[in-house]
Amino acid sequence: MFLSVILSLSIVITPSFAAPKAGTKCTKVGLTEIVGGVKFTCIKSGAKLIWNKGVAIKAAAPKPSVTPEAKPDVKNLLATDSRITPNSALTAINTCKTEDMTPDYLEGGAVAHRNGFPRPTLTVTGKKSAKVLVVPLSFKDLPFRDEKLQRGQIFSSDLDILKETIPSIKENFTKLSAGRFELQIDVLPKSEWWVIDSDNPFSGTWGVPNFPHLMEIIEKQKKDFNFDGYDTFAFVTGNGLPGQTGLGSAQASFGEKVKNSKTGYMNAVLLTGNLASTTLWVHEFGHSLFSFEDLYLFSQASSGAPRERNPEISVPTKWDLMSDANRISLLEWNKFLMGWIYDSEVRCITEQKSSVHYLSNIPTSKDPKLLTINLSPGVTLAAEASTGQFDGSGLLLYTINTYIPHGEGPVLTQNTLVTKGQSKSWLGWQFNVLDSNSEGILVEAIKTDIDKFVPPAPQPKPTYNPGPTSKIKVSKGEVVPDGFLKARATWEVTGHQSYRLYVTDPVDFQKVYFESGYVNDSRTPIVVEIKGLVCNKEFRTMTEFYTEKDGKGDRLVIPNLQLRNLSCEDTTKKP
Repeated sequence: MFLSVILSLSIVITPSFAAPKAGTKCTKVGLTEIVGGVKFTCIKSGAKLIWNKGVAIKAAAPKPSVTPEAKPDVKNLLATDSRITPNSALTAINTCKTEDMTPDYLEGGAVAHRNGFPRPTLTVTGKKSAKVLVVPLSFKDLPFRDEKLQRGQIFSSDLDILKETIPSIKENFTKLSAGRFELQIDVLPKSEWWVIDSDNPFSGTWGVPNFPHLMEIIEKQKKDFNFDGYDTFAFVTGNGLPGQTGLGSAQASFGEKVKNSKTGYMNAVLLTGNLASTTLWVHEFGHSLFSFEDLYLFSQASSGAPRERNPEISVPTKWDLMSDANRISLLEWNKFLMGWIYDSEVRCITEQKSSVHYLSNIPTSKDPKLLTINLSPGVTLAAEASTGQFDGSGLLLYTINTYIPHGEGPVLTQNTLVTKGQSKSWLGWQFNVLDSNSEGILVEAIKTDIDKFVPPAPQPKPTYNPGPTSKIKVSKGEVVPDGFLKARATWEVTGHQSYRLYVTDPVDFQKVYFESGYVNDSRTPIVVEIKGLVCNKEFRTMTEFYTEKDGKGDRLVIPNLQLRNLSCEDTTKKP
């Protein structure tokens, strides 16, 4: 039997004391209470404990209500500006994927390097990664060392330097692509290094092709080497000893013919020394992985004396590593060719009278980064938000003219940025920078037809202009003064049947000072006496070698800018 007990508990709470009042009873000396702004204190009066008369106290000022500080609006207002022309009013992006008209064609119509579309099939454009195999070359007089040597204050080996440099190369590709591309670099194991039983055959002189020597090594000693599985092969020599000659050259080849490859081709880089030059590696991989052209002027490179064509316009030395191998930056156009910025991040216009565009300078942003204007087939006017070393932030304007040959300035940029509130007219368009912030700029493009671009006359594309696969091999060459207003060109060359040499103004190629005509001569060395020069002048010398007589067959062209500032005084005359 269970007993259920239900308890109903009613509790009445009563105050333990009444509100204090002067003279009334309290319980403990020193006890205080505040009532109505008066502070009462319990005191002893005779034998009793009572509340005193109290002391008025000043009421504390009420604390202001705390309102949370409004967080700043992080939304980029420029990117959503109501003035921006909608995508529906733009031109289809394919119109601004400029057709390439580059005249650097190889046998069979393939293109060695190019600045337009479509991209050659052997590039890694649009891919998220690429693979490179480094092949160390060890010669009798230039071994590739894995033992440490003292170089200055540091003990290191060629292999140490290579391993230290590779992470920086990979990091630069990740940074330049904003994480959209990754480079994997493998090094051939030491047991498989190419040990060549001869001295280093490569020249460190700019303009002298070294790939014929490499291809000869492959043909004679490494014809069974497998050229599959990698997007580029990097052939490297050691850094050598201090003062060792024949070093300092970096060259690249795109679409080099090889036998032991499924495609029949390989892309390659050849570095003699320069193992620690991270930016140089990235520059050469621009050629071999993405089929980029050099954007510097060959005439400047051969002389070592930089000179601008125009005080306002020049090659993009300040903006792109294909123009300056010491710089880690790329024009947005080159990133477009690489597939590192997407079609949705490029705006295209052609005949729009007026349009407004937001261009972001944040690499990781998905906002538009490039404005392109199709001036004619093969020619593009481009604009992007950029930051210069001394110019601050602003709008960078440049042209891509694929009619201009490799090494003669196919890409030209304005030397200064257009900043907020400024305007710039160029090639039939006016650009007004309406606003800017830390993330980008707002720019208006107005079609003016002032100083309008005039398309070049249509020309048939050449069918063959050989590159590194040419049978012609030049080992040494120089053009030096030789008497009063004369010079002498000397070339050690094989595989040729005829040549032509001419001297022009370094900018105006139509101004010719000397021309040899086509000379049938297969001897080596070739010595050409140059006459008819003028004093205090810089010259551009072009030497062309041909595999057949009368200037026919395969052609190899070598520019040179060694002739400079010949004396006006005839020192050959006897007193």
